Amino acid sequence: MGLFFDTGGYGGVPQAPWLCEHLLAVASDPIELGLNLADPTTLVVDLNCAFASIEQQHDPAMRGRPLAIAAYATDAATIVSSSREARDLGIKTGMRVFEAKAIFPDIVVREPDPPRYRAVSDQLLEILTRHSPDVLRMSIDEASVNLKGTPDLARLGPEGVGLAVKQAIQREAGECITCSVGISTSIWMAKQASNLNKRDGLERIDHRNLVQVFGRLALTDLSGIAEATARRLLRAGIRTPLEFLYASPETLRLSGMHADVAKGWLRRLRGFEVDSFEGVARKSYSHSHVLARATTSDGELEELLMRLCEMVGRRLRAGNRRGRVVSVSVVYRPDVGRFSRQLSLPGPIDTGEEIYQAALRLLAARDHRRAVGTLGVALAGLTAAGAGQLDLFSGASPARRERLETAMDKIRDRFGEDAVQPARLLGRARVVRDRIAFGNTGHPDERKPEA
Repeated sequence: MGLFFDTGGYGGVPQAPWLCEHLLAVASDPIELGLNLADPTTLVVDLNCAFASIEQQHDPAMRGRPLAIAAYATDAATIVSSSREARDLGIKTGMRVFEAKAIFPDIVVREPDPPRYRAVSDQLLEILTRHSPDVLRMSIDEASVNLKGTPDLARLGPEGVGLAVKQAIQREAGECITCSVGISTSIWMAKQASNLNKRDGLERIDHRNLVQVFGRLALTDLSGIAEATARRLLRAGIRTPLEFLYASPETLRLSGMHADVAKGWLRRLRGFEVDSFEGVARKSYSHSHVLARATTSDGELEELLMRLCEMVGRRLRAGNRRGRVVSVSVVYRPDVGRFSRQLSLPGPIDTGEEIYQAALRLLAARDHRRAVGTLGVALAGLTAAGAGQLDLFSGASPARRERLETAMDKIRDRFGEDAVQPARLLGRARVVRDRIAFGNTGHPDERKPEA
């Protein structure tokens, strides 16, 4: 006979019999569970339908209409944000534009406006710093704030601060822009709380309700647990967040999880701060473009590759990083085959020209008979910009080259990406857009590496 754990009126998730018995014995004892008993002082604020909502705020004609923000103005492009009206129709982030049009042919599709979104992101951070100096930008539409020791924590409490933040966002950024606020004892757990109600929610998770909340979630609802990780946990018999919570380090090892990682997860699941939400430093920088018309032309692809390499180099320098592993990826159309190659260089590089010369060699190995629909370039094997051995036989002074690149970056910051470009690209139509990667702020001057 199947058993269910009572989740307090939200509906049960089937649990293993051994877990049900354990839950019945200890669910009311947070001390035995080892939960963090501290009062919550951490908030995570997540802008709802961020890009689409910002566009609706900017253009009143878009309000109340199904709206999708896609990486490019092509049917093959990926949707990066959709309005509430679009989501109600089943149009979600990650869909292709043609899939959205199949659901609702009249959906409005727009390309992103990164400067507009960064401006709202900066407004969010400015609002949060009014309540605490300890603010962390987690992505362009999400940030956390630590209220510990602040006057507003004592005066308003975490819920009061959350409400004040909501009111300030609507008052200053616009009435179309709402946010979900999560409150807990760690950034990760506050993130789970913010996910509980993605429509202007204000939710709290602490030792009093953690078990009940976990009881109504799926394993992949937890941040950091994707489908592949869930499949690995299944090897250890873990199917739900509650089974994850009650697992021992030895049980987690059965899923292939390293001992230190397992211990970290068990603390994280109990509301303790294990590390910052980003956790792992950025491993690569990349840029890709979906062509409006697939092509076999070497000239067109080389020019596009040059633009992509220039933008990767610019982002590298903005992040104060260099890299030595160049990779190129291609998606063919209409048959949707794929090609990818990578090359490890003797030393780290950070300029578009250096990346381009290596990437061009890789691109030459593609199947020249097949039309390219998507082209991407990436640089991995990252190090700090100042690291590495200087080349004694380089034709140009490293200091002079660095000053030149810095000067060009400043010009682009002020006048746009096309203000300074290789001579080969002069007079050519701009085809590569400024983009914001998922989980990134997109700020050229952001020095903190992102996950």
